[in-house]
Amino acid sequence: MVAPVLCVWLLPVLAACGVATLDPTPTPAPATHTPVVAATPTPDTELFRDGGAAIIQRAFDRLLDEYIEPLDSSRILDGAWTLLAQRAAEESLDVPEKPGFSDDRIADFELFRTAYASIASQSTDPTQLRYAAIRGMTEALQDCHTFFLSPVANDTLVGQREGNGVVGIGVELAGVPPLVTEVITAGPADRAGVRVGDLLVAVDDVDISGGGPAAAFERINGAENTKVTITMERPDEPAPIDITITRENVNPPNIETRIIDETIGYLRVRNFVDGGIAVQLRQTLDAFETQGVTSWIIDMRGNPGGRLDTDAISLFVPDGVIVRDRNRAGELHEDLATGRVLTTIRPAVVLTNNRTGSVAEVFVAALKEYGVAYVVGANTNGCVGYTDVRELGDDSSLAVTTNVNLGPVTGEELAGVGVAPDELVGRTADDIAALLDPQLDAAVAHLQAVAGTTGQ
Repeated sequence: MVAPVLCVWLLPVLAACGVATLDPTPTPAPATHTPVVAATPTPDTELFRDGGAAIIQRAFDRLLDEYIEPLDSSRILDGAWTLLAQRAAEESLDVPEKPGFSDDRIADFELFRTAYASIASQSTDPTQLRYAAIRGMTEALQDCHTFFLSPVANDTLVGQREGNGVVGIGVELAGVPPLVTEVITAGPADRAGVRVGDLLVAVDDVDISGGGPAAAFERINGAENTKVTITMERPDEPAPIDITITRENVNPPNIETRIIDETIGYLRVRNFVDGGIAVQLRQTLDAFETQGVTSWIIDMRGNPGGRLDTDAISLFVPDGVIVRDRNRAGELHEDLATGRVLTTIRPAVVLTNNRTGSVAEVFVAALKEYGVAYVVGANTNGCVGYTDVRELGDDSSLAVTTNVNLGPVTGEELAGVGVAPDELVGRTADDIAALLDPQLDAAVAHLQAVAGTTGQ
């Protein structure tokens, strides 16, 4: 599963959470696992006739033929029309009456094509009209694993999945308005003076305050060595402040570690990258052993997923089913533990929030259901499934949900539900701005209590 961490260090489709309370309520955040990204096809000029109607049809056909559940053509074309009409109004274009769709697949798309072509013919560049229509199809499904990727978003997704970083300014965002929850050390935002707790209200004078991280993504990320001006509200400033930042590739360490109170080994995993994280995880935990660590905190907060990594889960689960999913036909698939388990497994806490998504949720579910770890924080995102990402012919891509995950032991649906923590602890915007972390504090307290009980 790979998803939007607005990078800003942020992928295109990270969920927005409420500003006052960032953690307790999960919100959808597109993420994919084991995504397939097809090679960019040679541009076909026929695809761009009538404003690229054939590109829209490619997306339409993929959704009807491959989505995890059968779809009605009227549902997705209604969604396409809604955003198309909004975009056309923004460009002051004439919009015909909405076609009457009847769930006849072929007839419905021809009605849509005719109406779309009449709108696109009024525009000198119908690219954004086309994007709006395809995005509308995916948004009609309200499925975090099915989403549209513009060329910039597609590049960001691939870069994050491959562990090569993302061209942006080096912050993580959450909430509405987007709240800066992390500033990457020595990144462009850090050097420019952006702080944790800042609220982003505009990018290059365009208001983004109502749209959350996803709305900010396309405007903040961009080409390397170009400039972007962000307008922020800061608690100790009487008026919004503008900071101009030069975009650059930002690639923070994927796994970060430290030791807390001399005995607790803390490690944070940002993403499940191509090539896996199992080797680095094992090395980190082995190193903790040499430093006298007696318990672990594994921080999965804000981890949007990435590449499915059964080796990483198998470090903690010696045998049994560790990943379970079903496809469109209702067929179940199971992955078993590899047997390459750690020599020593310490008492562990996993930290989660409502931006823990996709493969990260699969990891948390396995450790929780097998009793390996105590989970502290907020319910995970519930965006748990497989996405097949393919290019549409104009450097944009469509991600389609093809499988959804179930609990490896319980067999219960995780998609739309997520993993509930053993101990619910929130972290508010005020906590973040004050650099307070009650979730981490609760994890430390739990492990200290365990150590006191066992005499470690």
